[in-house]
Amino acid sequence: MMASGPAPLGAAPSPAQRTQTRVALLLWPLLVTCCNFASAQELPTNGVNGYSLHPPYFNLAEGTKITATATCGEEDTGRTVHDLYCKLVGGPVSGDPSQTIQGQYCDICSQGDSDRAHPITNAIDGTERWWQSPPLSRSTEYNEVNVTLDLGQEYQSVFRDFRICWNSQACP
Repeated sequence: MMASGPAPLGAAPSPAQRTQTRVALLLWPLLVTCCNFASAQELPTNGVNGYSLHPPYFNLAEGTKITATATCGEEDTGRTVHDLYCKLVGGPVSGDPSQTIQGQYCDICSQGDSDRAHPITNAIDGTERWWQSPPLSRSTEYNEVNVTLDLGQEYQSVFRDFRICWNSQACP
């Protein structure tokens, strides 16, 4: 029995080899056409931009339990107090002269007034409202305030974004 293989150089190809060559030559244009068609098709995006395969970001803190050791407008006993605070904006601001002290915007925190209350829950409610610690004019013990966020379970996190803002214009 003879082994089938490529024809030696200069020898004529066998009938089986000629048939394989013809089939390959006939199928080649079909293969090229199919590949071009497949690459020219638009793939459905379903809202995906095609640049990244990252899961969506979400706020783990929203809706969880958060506490602070002190809050502007509230005494340790929970009683309402009126705290004067001034925003650290770095320069004079225009506005109501009754709310400026030496060009700095100032106001009063009060737990009893919803427009002037800045409870810790504001820090995670997803609104423009903010939490505010008591001013140092009340006591230097408020130079250190602890904020605790209870996520309710253990998480493994790759990316964390904490925003500490001195005024509402500094945080997007």
